[in-house]
Amino acid sequence: MLGQLQRIGKALMLPIAVLPVAGLLLRLGQPDTLNIAFMAAAGNAVFNFLPILFAIGIAVGLAKENHGLAGLAGFISFEILSYGSQAINSHNDLSYLGAIVAGLLTGWMFNAFSRVKAKWLDVMGGGRGLAVVLIALVSVVLAIVFGYVWPFVQDAFNALGHWLGETGAIGAGFYGLFNRLLIPFGLHHVINTYIWFVYGNYHGVTGDLNRFFAGDPTAGGYMAGFFPIMMFGLPGAALAMILAAKPERRKAVAGVLGSAAFTAFLTGVTEPIEFSFMFLAPVLFVVHAILTGISMFVVYTLGIRDGFTFSAGLIDYILNRNHATHGWWLIPIGLAFGVIYFVVFYFSIKIFNIKTPGREDEGAETAGMGGFILDEYQSGHDEAAAASVVSTAPGSGSGAMAPGSPMAQKAFGFVQALGGAENILEVEACTTRLRLNLADMEKVNEAQLKQLGASGMMKLNQHSAQVVVGTIADMLVDEMKPFLQ
Repeated sequence: MLGQLQRIGKALMLPIAVLPVAGLLLRLGQPDTLNIAFMAAAGNAVFNFLPILFAIGIAVGLAKENHGLAGLAGFISFEILSYGSQAINSHNDLSYLGAIVAGLLTGWMFNAFSRVKAKWLDVMGGGRGLAVVLIALVSVVLAIVFGYVWPFVQDAFNALGHWLGETGAIGAGFYGLFNRLLIPFGLHHVINTYIWFVYGNYHGVTGDLNRFFAGDPTAGGYMAGFFPIMMFGLPGAALAMILAAKPERRKAVAGVLGSAAFTAFLTGVTEPIEFSFMFLAPVLFVVHAILTGISMFVVYTLGIRDGFTFSAGLIDYILNRNHATHGWWLIPIGLAFGVIYFVVFYFSIKIFNIKTPGREDEGAETAGMGGFILDEYQSGHDEAAAASVVSTAPGSGSGAMAPGSPMAQKAFGFVQALGGAENILEVEACTTRLRLNLADMEKVNEAQLKQLGASGMMKLNQHSAQVVVGTIADMLVDEMKPFLQ
């Protein structure tokens, strides 16, 4: 179940990925910024059709090889479900929940039937054509069921929304806590989807994110608390790890964590920092999650409301400043959290001798700096080292060196470290991770993965795992696929 939930979390990232561009166009087009009507209309076009994008994106994200035909089937399924159920009950509004159902249904059925082979299917375009037809037929049946059942579903989620509204700051605090705790499992997108796109209602617009940009003065309470953490808190933790590093390694650590801290401050992308200590110091990661919950609680209690389309960084903070309520308070609150993070991380690292980046013992594995070696490979500063690591991969010999670029060599090394092509049943990328389905987990060489730059591996069960590789995940998977054929 956890493995399937991870796939859903990964699939949810596809439609969410379009929000930064849409949000940028929407905000720049407003009268209080550039006042360009067509830009605002272009941004609104994306927001107005987000449910459809969810149905398409989830279907593609779940389909094997991310096949585009699954996206078309997802669109068909969602339209049939929506119009069919509304024909029975005009008050039915499937919106994002219906889109998620359509995407999940499509992804599952497409994978189940697209590879069916029979001569009589040639006229339909093979198994994929059969899958699309069956998805449409099942959607018709499901639309009839939804016509009578969906009002109860709507009532249940409305009740949940009212409960969250009544809990107020406490609900926001727990949301912040679980949002961070679920990051190692890639499941935070699942709860984000409900909060951002379903929770609450403002003149027919649902979701904390959507309502905020629709002008709801009560929206943004479940987003504002992230700004102090992402703009100041985690950069404070990065500074603590830099200063706690051994003097001879501090420059290298500062180069990588410094850029990661700037990225977090500017854009709100915090995974490079979080992954640098997530596996090395799990207790610190739990502390980080608790502090995030506290920030959400405090900010909500103070009546601060702010939002974002991408993440809680400086860019979104500036663009949305005129929509925010008491938004300027986030700066002093953020500075306070920056100091708290620095003090907690620095003294915890020193007192408990936590092996954060740059504090590894002499003679430790060559990947003792976790993702830092990976960043060196990414930037091309250490191509020779990348080739050296690959040449020592299990099963590689003088004739087995992957040809081409350093990335291809790295990909070949990952295939070998994961037990070879025959051991990798499925591999896909999700932001900064490889999501794997393996035949035999025992064949994985974790030490070799670390030498190749992986900063951690999470084993979900005997076959499902994740390997954290950084922002090169998509490129790495593309380079790995030729070695898996």
